[in-house]
Amino acid sequence: MGNEPQLYRIDTESRIAEKVQEVNFDQLGLKERQDIQEWVAFNHGLLGENLLIVSKEFDRFDRTNERLDLLAVDPDGKLVIIEMKRDDTGADVHWQAIKYASYLRRATPENIIEIFSKHAKIPTEDARLKLEQHTGSEELNSLNNDQRIVLASHRFAPEVTSASLWLNEKSHGGNLITCVTLTPYRDSTTGTLYIQATTIIPVPGTDPYEVGIRTNAQDVVSRSRSSLGERLSATFQRNKNDEVTDFLRDVGQRVLRELPVELRPNKTSRWAGDTSHFRYYHFWYSRGSWRNWSVDYEVNLWPMDSESSWRAEVDFRHNLEGLQEKLSSLSLNESQNLKSDGTGITVDIGTGTLNDEFAEPIAAMTRKFIEQITPLVEDLGNESDDGEQYVEVETAASPAS
Repeated sequence: MGNEPQLYRIDTESRIAEKVQEVNFDQLGLKERQDIQEWVAFNHGLLGENLLIVSKEFDRFDRTNERLDLLAVDPDGKLVIIEMKRDDTGADVHWQAIKYASYLRRATPENIIEIFSKHAKIPTEDARLKLEQHTGSEELNSLNNDQRIVLASHRFAPEVTSASLWLNEKSHGGNLITCVTLTPYRDSTTGTLYIQATTIIPVPGTDPYEVGIRTNAQDVVSRSRSSLGERLSATFQRNKNDEVTDFLRDVGQRVLRELPVELRPNKTSRWAGDTSHFRYYHFWYSRGSWRNWSVDYEVNLWPMDSESSWRAEVDFRHNLEGLQEKLSSLSLNESQNLKSDGTGITVDIGTGTLNDEFAEPIAAMTRKFIEQITPLVEDLGNESDDGEQYVEVETAASPAS
Protein backbone atom coordinates (compact mmCIF):
# COMPACT_ATOMS: atom_id res chain seq x y z
CA MET A 1 0.00 0.00 0.00
CA GLY A 2 1.27 3.49 -0.84
CA ASN A 3 0.83 6.71 1.08
CA GLU A 4 -2.50 7.56 -0.52
CA PRO A 5 -5.43 7.88 1.94
CA GLN A 6 -7.70 4.85 2.18
CA LEU A 7 -11.29 4.51 3.38
CA TYR A 8 -12.95 1.25 4.40
CA ARG A 9 -16.46 0.27 5.44
CA ILE A 10 -16.38 -2.20 8.35
CA ASP A 11 -19.03 -4.85 8.92
CA THR A 12 -18.76 -5.43 12.68
CA GLU A 13 -20.63 -8.72 12.53
CA SER A 14 -18.73 -10.40 9.70
CA ARG A 15 -15.55 -8.41 10.46
CA ILE A 16 -15.10 -7.78 6.76
CA ALA A 17 -13.45 -4.53 5.68
CA GLU A 18 -14.57 -3.36 2.25
CA LYS A 19 -12.69 -0.57 0.53
CA VAL A 20 -14.79 2.48 -0.40
CA GLN A 21 -13.91 3.69 -3.87
CA GLU A 22 -12.26 7.07 -4.42
CA VAL A 23 -14.02 9.03 -7.18
CA ASN A 24 -13.73 12.38 -8.94
CA PHE A 25 -16.07 15.30 -8.23
CA ASP A 26 -16.49 15.60 -12.00
CA GLN A 27 -17.76 12.00 -12.20
CA LEU A 28 -20.44 12.85 -9.67
CA GLY A 29 -21.55 15.96 -11.57
CA LEU A 30 -20.47 18.20 -8.66
CA LYS A 31 -19.41 21.77 -9.37
CA GLU A 32 -16.60 23.81 -7.88
CA ARG A 33 -18.65 26.90 -7.08
CA GLN A 34 -22.16 25.57 -6.49
CA ASP A 35 -21.12 22.52 -4.46
CA ILE A 36 -17.58 22.34 -3.04
CA GLN A 37 -17.36 26.04 -2.27
CA GLU A 38 -20.71 25.95 -0.47
CA TRP A 39 -19.66 22.94 1.64
CA VAL A 40 -16.59 24.82 2.84
CA ALA A 41 -18.52 28.06 3.39
CA PHE A 42 -20.98 26.32 5.72
CA ASN A 43 -18.51 23.81 7.19
CA HIS A 44 -15.17 25.61 7.36
CA GLY A 45 -13.90 22.84 9.63
CA LEU A 46 -13.28 20.98 6.37
CA LEU A 47 -10.17 23.14 6.08
CA GLY A 48 -8.95 22.08 9.51
CA GLU A 49 -9.16 25.40 11.36
CA ASN A 50 -11.51 27.92 12.89
CA LEU A 51 -12.27 30.46 10.16
CA LEU A 52 -15.00 33.10 9.95
CA ILE A 53 -16.17 33.42 6.34
CA VAL A 54 -16.69 37.12 5.59
CA SER A 55 -17.39 36.98 1.84
CA LYS A 56 -18.07 34.65 -1.09
CA GLU A 57 -17.17 35.40 -4.69
CA PHE A 58 -15.59 38.70 -3.66
CA ASP A 59 -14.97 40.96 -6.67
CA ARG A 60 -14.89 44.52 -5.31
CA PHE A 61 -11.42 45.36 -6.67
CA ASP A 62 -10.93 48.71 -8.36
CA ARG A 63 -8.68 47.82 -11.33
CA THR A 64 -9.60 44.24 -12.16
CA ASN A 65 -12.72 42.13 -12.58
CA GLU A 66 -11.14 39.09 -10.91
CA ARG A 67 -13.09 37.30 -8.22
CA LEU A 68 -11.82 35.21 -5.31
CA ASP A 69 -13.74 32.19 -4.04
CA LEU A 70 -13.94 32.72 -0.26
CA LEU A 71 -12.58 35.40 2.04
CA ALA A 72 -12.19 34.60 5.74
CA VAL A 73 -10.63 35.84 8.97
CA ASP A 74 -8.67 33.56 11.29
CA PRO A 75 -8.60 33.93 15.11
CA ASP A 76 -5.36 35.97 14.89
CA GLY A 77 -7.09 38.58 12.72
CA LYS A 78 -5.34 37.59 9.50
CA LEU A 79 -7.27 37.69 6.24
CA VAL A 80 -7.45 34.24 4.67
CA ILE A 81 -7.82 34.01 0.89
CA ILE A 82 -9.39 30.63 0.04
CA GLU A 83 -9.20 29.28 -3.50
CA MET A 84 -11.05 26.11 -4.46
CA LYS A 85 -10.42 23.80 -7.39
CA ARG A 86 -12.46 20.74 -8.16
CA ASP A 87 -10.31 17.73 -9.14
CA ASP A 88 -7.01 19.35 -10.21
CA THR A 89 -5.47 22.67 -9.26
CA GLY A 90 -3.70 23.40 -12.52
CA ALA A 91 -0.18 24.81 -12.40
CA ASP A 92 -0.83 28.37 -11.20
CA VAL A 93 -3.64 28.47 -8.60
CA HIS A 94 -1.12 29.73 -6.01
CA TRP A 95 -0.29 32.71 -8.22
CA GLN A 96 -3.99 33.51 -8.54
CA ALA A 97 -4.37 33.52 -4.73
CA ILE A 98 -1.19 35.58 -4.22
CA LYS A 99 -2.65 38.29 -6.46
CA TYR A 100 -5.81 38.41 -4.36
CA ALA A 101 -3.79 38.63 -1.15
CA SER A 102 -1.85 41.57 -2.59
CA TYR A 103 -5.06 43.34 -3.61
CA LEU A 104 -6.38 43.04 -0.03
CA ARG A 105 -3.21 43.86 1.90
CA ARG A 106 -4.28 47.46 2.61
CA ALA A 107 -7.92 46.74 3.46
CA THR A 108 -8.76 48.50 6.73
CA PRO A 109 -10.70 46.96 9.63
CA GLU A 110 -13.65 49.13 8.59
CA ASN A 111 -13.43 47.72 5.05
CA ILE A 112 -13.54 44.16 6.43
CA ILE A 113 -16.48 44.97 8.71
CA GLU A 114 -18.41 46.42 5.75
CA ILE A 115 -17.58 43.41 3.55
CA PHE A 116 -18.75 41.00 6.27
CA SER A 117 -21.88 43.05 6.96
CA LYS A 118 -22.95 42.87 3.30
CA HIS A 119 -22.12 39.16 3.01
CA ALA A 120 -23.96 38.15 6.20
CA LYS A 121 -26.76 40.72 5.64
CA ILE A 122 -26.43 42.06 9.17
CA PRO A 123 -25.90 45.59 10.55
CA THR A 124 -22.29 46.78 10.69
CA GLU A 125 -22.37 46.85 14.50
CA ASP A 126 -23.37 43.17 14.59
CA ALA A 127 -20.62 42.38 12.07
CA ARG A 128 -18.10 44.21 14.24
CA LEU A 129 -19.24 42.33 17.34
CA LYS A 130 -18.93 38.94 15.60
CA LEU A 131 -15.41 39.81 14.41
CA GLU A 132 -14.44 40.96 17.92
CA GLN A 133 -15.67 37.70 19.36
CA HIS A 134 -13.92 35.62 16.71
CA THR A 135 -10.54 37.36 17.11
CA GLY A 136 -10.77 37.94 20.86
CA SER A 137 -10.03 41.63 20.29
CA GLU A 138 -12.06 44.53 21.65
CA GLU A 139 -10.56 47.11 19.28
CA LEU A 140 -9.97 44.99 16.14
CA ASN A 141 -6.53 46.54 15.87
CA SER A 142 -5.12 43.23 14.66
CA LEU A 143 -7.69 42.77 11.88
CA ASN A 144 -5.86 42.28 8.55
CA ASN A 145 -2.47 42.64 10.23
CA ASP A 146 -1.36 40.01 7.69
CA GLN A 147 -2.74 37.78 4.95
CA ARG A 148 -2.68 34.01 4.41
CA ILE A 149 -3.74 31.66 1.64
CA VAL A 150 -5.60 28.35 1.78
CA LEU A 151 -5.77 26.23 -1.37
CA ALA A 152 -8.18 23.29 -1.49
CA SER A 153 -8.53 20.68 -4.21
CA HIS A 154 -8.84 16.95 -4.82
CA ARG A 155 -5.32 16.85 -6.29
CA PHE A 156 -2.43 19.33 -6.39
CA ALA A 157 -0.08 19.88 -9.30
CA PRO A 158 3.62 19.60 -8.34
CA GLU A 159 4.15 23.15 -9.60
CA VAL A 160 1.76 24.34 -6.90
CA THR A 161 3.12 22.26 -4.02
CA SER A 162 6.74 23.05 -4.88
CA ALA A 163 6.07 26.79 -4.99
CA SER A 164 4.02 26.64 -1.76
CA LEU A 165 6.77 24.83 0.14
CA TRP A 166 9.36 27.35 -1.06
CA LEU A 167 7.19 30.36 -0.19
CA ASN A 168 6.53 28.96 3.28
CA GLU A 169 10.25 28.53 3.86
CA LYS A 170 10.91 32.12 2.78
CA SER A 171 8.08 33.50 4.93
CA HIS A 172 9.80 32.13 8.08
CA GLY A 173 6.40 31.57 9.69
CA GLY A 174 5.86 28.39 7.67
CA ASN A 175 2.17 29.09 7.14
CA LEU A 176 1.81 31.59 4.32
CA ILE A 177 0.10 28.94 2.17
CA THR A 178 -1.91 25.97 3.41
CA CYS A 179 -2.81 23.19 0.97
CA VAL A 180 -5.74 20.92 1.82
CA THR A 181 -6.73 17.89 -0.24
CA LEU A 182 -10.47 17.15 -0.41
CA THR A 183 -10.75 13.52 -1.46
CA PRO A 184 -14.23 12.26 -2.40
CA TYR A 185 -15.35 8.66 -1.83
CA ARG A 186 -18.60 7.10 -2.95
CA ASP A 187 -19.93 4.06 -1.11
CA SER A 188 -21.47 1.89 -3.84
CA THR A 189 -23.51 -0.06 -1.28
CA THR A 190 -25.21 2.86 0.47
CA GLY A 191 -24.70 5.62 -2.11
CA THR A 192 -23.20 7.83 0.61
CA LEU A 193 -20.64 10.47 -0.42
CA TYR A 194 -17.67 11.04 1.92
CA ILE A 195 -15.06 13.78 1.87
CA GLN A 196 -11.66 13.22 3.46
CA ALA A 197 -9.87 16.52 4.20
CA THR A 198 -6.11 16.32 4.70
CA THR A 199 -3.67 19.19 5.23
CA ILE A 200 -0.58 18.36 3.19
CA ILE A 201 1.21 21.73 3.48
CA PRO A 202 2.58 22.79 5.92
CA VAL A 203 3.89 19.26 6.30
CA PRO A 204 2.91 17.92 9.73
CA GLY A 205 5.94 17.73 12.01
CA THR A 206 7.09 14.74 14.02
CA ASP A 207 7.78 16.55 17.33
CA PRO A 208 4.53 15.42 19.04
CA TYR A 209 5.50 11.79 18.40
CA GLU A 210 9.02 11.94 19.83
CA VAL A 211 10.32 11.63 23.38
CA GLY A 212 13.53 13.38 24.39
CA ILE A 213 15.42 14.54 27.47
CA ARG A 214 14.31 17.68 29.28
CA THR A 215 16.99 20.36 29.36
CA ASN A 216 17.65 22.99 32.03
CA ALA A 217 16.62 25.65 29.53
CA GLN A 218 13.23 23.97 29.14
CA ASP A 219 12.81 24.01 32.94
CA VAL A 220 13.50 27.74 33.00
CA VAL A 221 10.96 28.34 30.21
CA SER A 222 8.41 26.22 32.03
CA ARG A 223 8.81 28.26 35.21
CA SER A 224 8.58 31.54 33.32
CA ARG A 225 5.16 30.55 32.02
CA SER A 226 3.67 31.34 35.41
CA SER A 227 3.79 35.05 34.49
CA LEU A 228 0.57 37.07 34.43
CA GLY A 229 0.56 37.24 30.65
CA GLU A 230 0.83 33.48 30.32
CA ARG A 231 -1.87 32.92 32.92
CA LEU A 232 -4.22 35.29 31.09
CA SER A 233 -3.42 33.57 27.82
CA ALA A 234 -4.15 30.20 29.39
CA THR A 235 -7.45 31.53 30.76
CA PHE A 236 -8.39 32.84 27.32
CA GLN A 237 -7.62 29.51 25.66
CA ARG A 238 -9.59 27.65 28.34
CA ASN A 239 -12.64 29.91 28.31
CA LYS A 240 -12.86 31.52 24.87
CA ASN A 241 -15.37 29.04 23.41
CA ASP A 242 -16.88 27.27 26.41
CA GLU A 243 -20.62 27.28 27.13
CA VAL A 244 -20.43 30.12 29.66
CA THR A 245 -18.55 32.41 27.28
CA ASP A 246 -20.96 31.55 24.46
CA PHE A 247 -23.91 32.27 26.74
CA LEU A 248 -22.55 35.63 27.93
CA ARG A 249 -21.61 36.66 24.40
CA ASP A 250 -25.23 35.98 23.45
CA VAL A 251 -26.34 38.14 26.39
CA GLY A 252 -23.96 40.83 25.14
CA GLN A 253 -25.43 40.76 21.65
CA ARG A 254 -28.93 41.10 23.09
CA VAL A 255 -27.80 44.08 25.15
CA LEU A 256 -26.10 45.89 22.27
CA ARG A 257 -28.83 45.24 19.70
CA GLU A 258 -31.52 46.99 21.74
CA LEU A 259 -29.53 50.04 22.85
CA PRO A 260 -29.44 53.38 21.03
CA VAL A 261 -26.13 53.87 19.23
CA GLU A 262 -25.11 56.76 21.49
CA LEU A 263 -25.45 54.55 24.59
CA ARG A 264 -23.96 51.37 23.14
CA PRO A 265 -20.74 50.35 24.96
CA ASN A 266 -17.85 50.12 22.50
CA LYS A 267 -15.83 47.70 24.62
CA THR A 268 -16.82 44.27 25.93
CA SER A 269 -15.00 41.31 27.42
CA ARG A 270 -13.13 39.07 24.99
CA TRP A 271 -14.22 36.01 26.95
CA ALA A 272 -15.95 35.13 30.21
CA GLY A 273 -13.29 35.54 32.88
CA ASP A 274 -13.22 33.46 36.01
CA THR A 275 -12.33 33.52 39.67
CA SER A 276 -12.40 30.64 42.10
CA HIS A 277 -16.09 31.42 42.74
CA PHE A 278 -17.78 32.89 39.64
CA ARG A 279 -17.53 33.84 35.96
CA TYR A 280 -17.76 37.46 34.79
CA TYR A 281 -18.29 39.54 31.64
CA HIS A 282 -17.77 43.31 31.26
CA PHE A 283 -19.20 46.23 29.27
CA TRP A 284 -17.63 49.69 29.26
CA TYR A 285 -16.52 52.64 27.09
CA SER A 286 -13.24 54.06 25.86
CA ARG A 287 -14.31 57.64 26.49
CA GLY A 288 -14.56 60.20 29.27
CA SER A 289 -14.80 59.00 32.85
CA TRP A 290 -14.66 55.29 32.01
CA ARG A 291 -11.59 53.27 32.92
CA ASN A 292 -10.87 49.60 32.28
CA TRP A 293 -12.12 47.58 35.26
CA SER A 294 -12.59 50.75 37.35
CA VAL A 295 -15.89 51.98 35.93
CA ASP A 296 -17.88 49.29 34.14
CA TYR A 297 -20.95 47.09 33.95
CA GLU A 298 -20.51 43.45 34.85
CA VAL A 299 -22.58 40.29 34.50
CA ASN A 300 -21.63 37.59 37.01
CA LEU A 301 -22.62 33.92 36.92
CA TRP A 302 -22.31 31.83 40.10
CA PRO A 303 -22.52 28.03 39.72
CA MET A 304 -25.16 26.40 41.91
CA ASP A 305 -25.19 22.91 43.38
CA SER A 306 -26.62 21.54 40.16
CA GLU A 307 -24.06 21.62 37.33
CA SER A 308 -26.63 23.05 34.93
CA SER A 309 -27.93 25.81 37.23
CA TRP A 310 -26.41 29.29 37.66
CA ARG A 311 -27.24 32.42 39.65
CA ALA A 312 -26.88 35.68 37.73
CA GLU A 313 -26.12 39.18 38.97
CA VAL A 314 -25.80 42.46 37.10
CA ASP A 315 -23.35 44.92 38.68
CA PHE A 316 -22.21 48.47 38.10
CA ARG A 317 -18.82 49.10 39.71
CA HIS A 318 -17.08 52.48 39.92
CA ASN A 319 -14.38 54.46 41.71
CA LEU A 320 -15.83 57.93 41.14
CA GLU A 321 -16.39 60.24 44.08
CA GLY A 322 -19.83 61.81 44.09
CA LEU A 323 -21.49 59.21 41.90
CA GLN A 324 -22.99 57.00 44.58
CA GLU A 325 -25.33 59.73 45.75
CA LYS A 326 -26.65 60.11 42.21
CA LEU A 327 -27.14 56.34 41.94
CA SER A 328 -29.31 56.28 45.06
CA SER A 329 -32.02 58.20 43.20
CA LEU A 330 -32.44 55.52 40.51
CA SER A 331 -35.38 53.12 40.36
CA LEU A 332 -33.62 50.21 38.72
CA ASN A 333 -35.57 47.47 40.37
CA GLU A 334 -38.78 47.49 42.39
CA SER A 335 -38.19 44.19 44.18
CA GLN A 336 -35.91 43.49 47.11
CA ASN A 337 -33.03 42.04 45.08
CA LEU A 338 -31.14 45.32 44.60
CA LYS A 339 -28.02 45.83 46.74
CA SER A 340 -25.97 48.98 47.08
CA ASP A 341 -22.60 49.79 48.61
CA GLY A 342 -20.09 52.63 48.43
CA THR A 343 -18.74 51.68 45.01
CA GLY A 344 -21.69 50.38 43.03
CA ILE A 345 -25.03 48.61 42.87
CA THR A 346 -26.05 45.04 42.13
CA VAL A 347 -29.27 43.34 41.05
CA ASP A 348 -29.70 39.64 41.69
CA ILE A 349 -31.47 38.22 38.62
CA GLY A 350 -32.08 34.77 40.09
CA THR A 351 -31.18 31.28 38.94
CA GLY A 352 -31.55 29.42 35.67
CA THR A 353 -29.86 27.37 33.00
CA LEU A 354 -27.79 28.79 30.14
CA ASN A 355 -30.58 29.22 27.61
CA ASP A 356 -32.64 31.95 25.91
CA GLU A 357 -35.15 32.10 28.75
CA PHE A 358 -32.40 32.95 31.24
CA ALA A 359 -30.44 35.22 28.86
CA GLU A 360 -33.27 37.68 28.25
CA PRO A 361 -33.82 38.98 31.83
CA ILE A 362 -30.05 39.33 32.28
CA ALA A 363 -29.81 41.33 29.05
CA ALA A 364 -32.87 43.43 29.94
CA MET A 365 -31.46 44.41 33.34
CA THR A 366 -28.02 45.17 31.86
CA ARG A 367 -29.67 47.46 29.30
CA LYS A 368 -31.59 49.17 32.09
CA PHE A 369 -28.35 49.76 33.98
CA ILE A 370 -26.69 51.20 30.88
CA GLU A 371 -29.64 53.42 29.96
CA GLN A 372 -29.98 54.95 33.43
CA ILE A 373 -26.42 54.96 34.76
CA THR A 374 -24.35 55.96 31.71
CA PRO A 375 -25.79 59.52 31.54
CA LEU A 376 -25.00 60.00 35.25
CA VAL A 377 -21.38 58.93 34.79
CA GLU A 378 -20.93 61.20 31.80
CA ASP A 379 -22.69 64.13 33.52
CA LEU A 380 -20.19 63.74 36.34
CA GLY A 381 -17.39 63.88 33.80
CA ASN A 382 -18.89 67.03 32.26
CA GLU A 383 -19.07 68.66 35.69
CA SER A 384 -15.38 67.91 36.09
CA ASP A 385 -14.69 69.58 32.74
CA ASP A 386 -16.53 72.69 34.03
CA GLY A 387 -14.12 72.94 36.93
CA GLU A 388 -16.26 71.32 39.62
CA GLN A 389 -14.90 68.69 41.96
CA TYR A 390 -14.23 65.31 40.33
CA VAL A 391 -11.88 62.85 42.00
CA GLU A 392 -11.08 59.24 41.19
CA VAL A 393 -10.92 57.14 44.34
CA GLU A 394 -8.18 54.50 44.33
CA THR A 395 -9.56 50.97 44.60
CA ALA A 396 -8.13 47.52 44.10
CA ALA A 397 -8.11 46.60 40.43
CA SER A 398 -10.66 44.06 39.27
CA PRO A 399 -9.35 40.99 37.43
CA ALA A 400 -9.01 41.80 33.74
CA SER A 401 -10.82 39.64 31.24
